[in-house]
Amino acid sequence: MNNLTKQTKIIVYNYVLCVFLSIALIVTLNHYGLKAIDGIRAFTSGESLFMKAQQEASRSLTNYVFTAKPQHYQNFLKQLQVPINDSLARNSLNRNASNEVVRKQLALGRNVPEDLDNIIWVYKNFKSLSQFKDAIKIWKSADLLVMDLEQQGIYIHRRITNRQYLSPTEKEMLADKIDQTCRLITIKGDEFDQALTKSSKLVNTTVITINTVIALIIFSCIIIISFKYIKRLSTLQKNTLAQNEALLKINEELDLFTHSVSHDLRSPITSLKGIISLAEDETSANERKQYFGLMTQILSRQDDFILKIIQLSKNKRIDIQMQEIYLPTFFETIAQDLKYGLDINVEIRYDVQPITIKIDAFRLDIISRNLISNALKYADQSKPSQFIQISAYLISGFLQLNFEDNGLGIAEEHVNKVFDMFYVTAHQNKGSGIGLYLVKEMVNKMDGQINVTSSVGKGSIFAIKLPIV
Repeated sequence: MNNLTKQTKIIVYNYVLCVFLSIALIVTLNHYGLKAIDGIRAFTSGESLFMKAQQEASRSLTNYVFTAKPQHYQNFLKQLQVPINDSLARNSLNRNASNEVVRKQLALGRNVPEDLDNIIWVYKNFKSLSQFKDAIKIWKSADLLVMDLEQQGIYIHRRITNRQYLSPTEKEMLADKIDQTCRLITIKGDEFDQALTKSSKLVNTTVITINTVIALIIFSCIIIISFKYIKRLSTLQKNTLAQNEALLKINEELDLFTHSVSHDLRSPITSLKGIISLAEDETSANERKQYFGLMTQILSRQDDFILKIIQLSKNKRIDIQMQEIYLPTFFETIAQDLKYGLDINVEIRYDVQPITIKIDAFRLDIISRNLISNALKYADQSKPSQFIQISAYLISGFLQLNFEDNGLGIAEEHVNKVFDMFYVTAHQNKGSGIGLYLVKEMVNKMDGQINVTSSVGKGSIFAIKLPIV
């Protein structure tokens, strides 16, 4: 009897140990699985910066060919440092250089500082994975094209600084070669994204599969020990399945988000290509200047869109950080920054309580900039007097903000949808559909509330209520 009891205790101990180890494995697996997925996301984000920089470098070099202005060549060299430093970081990782050296190179490549350690960790631990190997090969191929673009720039700069004459035909040939290299790099960027997507799916599938297998092992162990543990096992299994479903849902949302963002990232490139084609065939300097102006507008709008995506990512990852601000100076600085350089006559009015408060200044700045920027964009220039009124005051432990304008206004059928991601109204030809969604997400992160009232032809009022420490 004693031997039986002893054996039973040993069996129970072994099963409990098995269950404990299995749960520990699930937690560890999920931790590193999510870390890997976040690292791959960081690589995708870095690739977007890589593409943007090389396209800006190509544009500047093309401008340098036609204008011979030194500032275009300097901007070419500046933008080219982004892909070059990414390449140096990869080579340093392959040489097992110190993390400090790699971090510095990745930072010079304009990668988000919070993502640097994850990028290094993913590269070191997944570089032998077949899908990731493919991505690295594509990265190396893109680097060779970047080197080719750099050599083109050196050749052009040497010709221009030596005052060697470039005929119109030669200029066209050089511009065409730059454009071809830029397109090839863009293709490599798309292939790099696809390879990373495969890696992300493989990691996700592996995590889900192992989670499921371990859950079944736990279930079997608990059944063998005693029927009284069946209920506990069922709960554990449901929780595991719920986590898997939540992870799948997050991936589906990420796929939708990636699809929408990639569309908005690629669409301006298509427009830019069309304008470049027109500019290539245009002989009039004035017409070309107009085309270059359109290109600048498209790139500025694209830069604003990418900035909002980065801010949205930061909002999800960065905790609330309190900071003291003086309300009048805070809002006046933002309004003057946004109004500077705009050829519109909009009066900025202030009804701001002259006090210092402690709040998350980073998010409040983004909220204010988006709402004021929208009011400036959609000002009704047919009205003799245009205004934006900013009100801010404390009431019962809350900061009450009102952003009021007499602009174009929002139709009633759109009012309840303006905070949806990528939702644009009929006259929002200047917007990306993410600004107000970003505002809503920022307000939610701060545990605040936001409401909008608007009327077509009369204007809009965005009212925000934020808790104060």
